[in-house]
Amino acid sequence: MKKFILFSLCLTGLFSMNLSAQVLFQSDFETWTGIQAATGWNGSKSNIVATVDSAKKDSVLPYHGSYCVKLVNLTTTAKRYSTQPLAVTAGTVYNVRFWAKGAGSVRTGLAGVKQSTGFGYVYGAYIAVASPTWAVFNQQLLADSTNSAAQFLFSVKSTLAASGNLAIDSVTISGVGSAHVASLYNIQFTAATPANSPFMNEYVTTGGIVTAVYNGSTGTQSGYYVQTTGAKAWAAANIYDYSHIVSMGDSITFSGLVQEYYNETEIANIGNFTKVSSGNPIPAATLVGLNTIQNEQYEGMLIKVKDVNDVRYNAAQAWYVFADSTGGIDTVDNVIFTYNYTQGKKYNITGVVHFEYANWIEPRNIGDIDSINVTAAGIKEYQNDFANMNIYPNPNNGMFTVSFDVLGDERTMDVILTDITGRIIYKKELDTHTGASTLQMNTSSFDKGTYFLEIGNTQSRSVRKVIVQ
Repeated sequence: MKKFILFSLCLTGLFSMNLSAQVLFQSDFETWTGIQAATGWNGSKSNIVATVDSAKKDSVLPYHGSYCVKLVNLTTTAKRYSTQPLAVTAGTVYNVRFWAKGAGSVRTGLAGVKQSTGFGYVYGAYIAVASPTWAVFNQQLLADSTNSAAQFLFSVKSTLAASGNLAIDSVTISGVGSAHVASLYNIQFTAATPANSPFMNEYVTTGGIVTAVYNGSTGTQSGYYVQTTGAKAWAAANIYDYSHIVSMGDSITFSGLVQEYYNETEIANIGNFTKVSSGNPIPAATLVGLNTIQNEQYEGMLIKVKDVNDVRYNAAQAWYVFADSTGGIDTVDNVIFTYNYTQGKKYNITGVVHFEYANWIEPRNIGDIDSINVTAAGIKEYQNDFANMNIYPNPNNGMFTVSFDVLGDERTMDVILTDITGRIIYKKELDTHTGASTLQMNTSSFDKGTYFLEIGNTQSRSVRKVIVQ
């Protein structure tokens, strides 16, 4: 009788999820062949060890039948309990449905995929289980590789013995089709409250132009932002991806899981990745007033704010708060690039909109920050004390001339050349004088690419892009 009930309940769940779902694997943990070895489980990717942790046969109030599995791992380092080998197909989304109770953090995973990056695993987000009664959960995983010996798994950590650790029962793994093909606009646009993506917790296939790249604590890529060329709103997203290295201007397509991470739409678990081309023009920044920047439509977008001045500084975090003529205020953050702004001075700032505690602006390099010289006659855009700054030839082979007019009375100036990541390649202090000046530059020993040349003094600065071919 138990088998009939289990089949009926699972079948009902599958039809409500996707009419085309194909059941790949089912387990109710009723038969065991040894310690930790429930039938169909304890595959080679399991690293939960019976002498330290355990995957126990448990008969205390299972969800169905006589037994369930109790996963024990009291540490914060995740341990895996995997199935025996199962065949998966590239491009297929698999739904893992399971019941859980007790206390601990658990996520589902799939080993034997992401072969193009050599990583081999894809994971769902952690679920915090904290209940003495059974609850059902679903997570989706995308196979980006075909593998006849893949293994699905539970990754578990921080279980609590006082709450019975973490019990799992009635697992059903089903192929539910392929990722939704969707534009960034369709992924982002919503009129709902809260403003979650209509594809939240689902896999999508999409693409765009990379507008910004950010690193993690180790100094290597953690993710990037992509945007649709020509769009002014609702057309960008934060991509959490450390496996596929990209640069600004890359045109890419990919599949991934849409998540809402602290209210920011994020696409993770990236697979089916293709770099279509490189060196494409970056989508133009949308001009935004600080009074409207918190609008959901600007999330992830490359934007520009004008005539803003620094009104507050958080020294502990190096956050600067700016205000503009609209009456709005916003924080300029330092996740991608750090710059020391001068309080009271006005700036034009370009950056991607990243949700931290609100929609904050993330400049990408020195070229995103223009200071404005304030005179008795009003505001003069950008040129500051260095008027008519020109670089020629540009593009060049590393040999070029910089010409400019010095309007101020400073006696020295700094010449700084940075690469596209903000790393200083060249820096020198030079004597100067009021009037026309020229500067000969030789960067032929540097790698080909895009650089930013900054000329500045204590009063102001100017920045221009230099392309070395």
